[in-house]
Amino acid sequence: MSALFEQFVLESRELLEAAGAALLRLERDPTETAAVNDLFRALHTLKGATALFDMAPFTRMVHAGEDALMAVRDGRAAMSGDLADRLLELLDTGAAWVDGLEFSQSLPDDADTRARAQEAGLRAALGDSAETADGGAPAGFAWVDELPEAERAKAAGRTVTAIAYDPAEDCFFAGDDPLDLCRRIPDLLLLRVEAAGAWPPLTDLDPYRCALRFRALSGASKDELARLFRGVPDQLSLATVAIPAQAAPVPLAAPASLATAMLREQARILGLPGSDAETAARRPAVLRAVRNILAAEGRNAEAPPLDRAADGPADALIRCIEGLAEAAPAAPAASPLQARRTLRVDAERMDRLMALVGELVVAKGSLPYLAREAQHGRSADALAQGIKEAHGRIDSIVGDLQDAVLRLRLLPLSRVFDPLPRLVRDTARRLGKPVELHLSGGETEADKDILDILGEPLLHLVRNGLDHGIEAPERRRAAGKPEVAAIRVQAFQDSGGVVVEVSDDGAGIDAEAVRRKAVAAGALTAEQAAALNEAEALRLIFLPGLSTSAMVSDLSGRGVGMDAVRGAVEQAGGRVEVASTPGAGTRFRLVLPLTMMVTRLVMVETAGALYGFPVTLVTGMQRVPHGAIRRMKHAESVVVQDTVVPLLRLRRLLNLPEDERERSGEAVLLVDLGGQPVGLVVDAFRERAEVVLKPMTGLLARLRGYAGTAVLGDGSLLLALNLRELM
Repeated sequence: MSALFEQFVLESRELLEAAGAALLRLERDPTETAAVNDLFRALHTLKGATALFDMAPFTRMVHAGEDALMAVRDGRAAMSGDLADRLLELLDTGAAWVDGLEFSQSLPDDADTRARAQEAGLRAALGDSAETADGGAPAGFAWVDELPEAERAKAAGRTVTAIAYDPAEDCFFAGDDPLDLCRRIPDLLLLRVEAAGAWPPLTDLDPYRCALRFRALSGASKDELARLFRGVPDQLSLATVAIPAQAAPVPLAAPASLATAMLREQARILGLPGSDAETAARRPAVLRAVRNILAAEGRNAEAPPLDRAADGPADALIRCIEGLAEAAPAAPAASPLQARRTLRVDAERMDRLMALVGELVVAKGSLPYLAREAQHGRSADALAQGIKEAHGRIDSIVGDLQDAVLRLRLLPLSRVFDPLPRLVRDTARRLGKPVELHLSGGETEADKDILDILGEPLLHLVRNGLDHGIEAPERRRAAGKPEVAAIRVQAFQDSGGVVVEVSDDGAGIDAEAVRRKAVAAGALTAEQAAALNEAEALRLIFLPGLSTSAMVSDLSGRGVGMDAVRGAVEQAGGRVEVASTPGAGTRFRLVLPLTMMVTRLVMVETAGALYGFPVTLVTGMQRVPHGAIRRMKHAESVVVQDTVVPLLRLRRLLNLPEDERERSGEAVLLVDLGGQPVGLVVDAFRERAEVVLKPMTGLLARLRGYAGTAVLGDGSLLLALNLRELM
């Protein structure tokens, strides 16, 4: 993929996202001029970008959306829900095409058909009864029916605007430039430049008088073309015509590669009608072009003796060039493995990183000096002092360097917030529930990996809020609530991490109904369910396969959404909290670390080895006397702040030998597993540490109880544990 094409893919995605956001704003408030301008600007820029890479179906589809928007802006049409649906569908199609372009660098085979379907859908949404010609071209446009199939190929199967432009002979003196006008025709599909009449003898030719006429086909509307030619309305004729689809594709319309297309074009040039002298004059230029094309393709040695072909009839040379075109290699398709991950970075952050690298280079320069001093027998105290100073400088720079590198990966949460307005809009329309989405904290930054993990849980939570939480309009009216419901998504940083809250003002969660569901699903006995308090009962919704919905729909009800939310958040080292008030609404709280590149762990020692647990899961550490530990058969528990907490021993979870030493008490690490407190007995507590965690690889990757490994400053190995998998 070339750098220019890669830039096109990136910018096209941004333009489509901007267009989608502006369209949703416009649908909410059709009078918002800024939304119209933003949407029109995004579509117009995208159309120009696709035209640059000769993607005719893509250009045509975006141009159709631009026409529809122009009708709205000019007051000829109103922004309706149906029109918004059509425009969003157009943007979705464009996004899918851009994703495909990243891998194959070509549009799908049905791109032209889908582009025409989008055009037709937009016309239907606008109520446009455009004039079409079923029985051929209108009067005065017979030249359209006489076009060769090769020239009609781009417009085949479409309804287009035919343009007949006959400039006045003295148009140059009026300041008109006919050729420039034609170059500015939007969505130009065909342009023919013809003599307005018989050419006079060369001696009588007046270069200051226009002797040409122009015939063109365009995918633009008649109104748009009339505005373009508004300075010469008396010299212009327009008509809407339907170009029938071709029975078979014309070879020149879909070349296998650029080299093939260029070779076939040379054959066409050589075969143009003309006298023998004109044909002979064209041969040397054609031969040079063919040799250059073959040289660029690295096929010099494979080229047949064109010179001998040139001595024969012109049709022999044409057959020779066409044979080369058939043998020309097709453009190689890009492999999905060639797609590169990209990350846009602020220039200021890059400048800071480069400045720190410069400081590190300067600090490194002191090390050779210390090495020479050591060789020359410098006193140990002076040498130690120099080493400490060098270490202090380098340690400070490395800390700043680590912070700068982490900030390169920080992105605003608006990246994962952007799809939510579209999701709420489409789902609310499908369910018939008027809903307003309120977003705040989109400027809060988190690591790119955290954003990748956070996207799916947010979609699940918002979708479940719409389907389960928000009531139907009649139920909200009966309960004295506003008919338009509200879903709020807010983000902020707290204690070195990121917190995202998703709340709604819906019906809330009935804890008793959740208990019944859990018992019916076999997750708990009736006695266990009855012993749960309300907060514990609410956390049951995270159990796999448990759903509070009475029926399964295409949105939810299968009991996998909330379990997936908890699994994804805990995979990132975070936790999920839920609170709900029946009749008032529900709030989910996702607590995530700021980055996954550096992980904050609480270290413990067990059986002589070091183990780590994410700080976000640890709620406390305390020494528990043996007398405070309660035993019932093989189960142990301890009371912490009036709550009975089950007690587990890390040695047993890891199948390590029991500790035979006499102790007055146990070191208990208190952790929170999805709202369930658990006490973990370890041998000793160690300090907290920020480590670069490396995942297990090879055969060890199957050990799901281990989250990864890290090397500490003293060279010892730390194993990070996945407690949920161990349990």
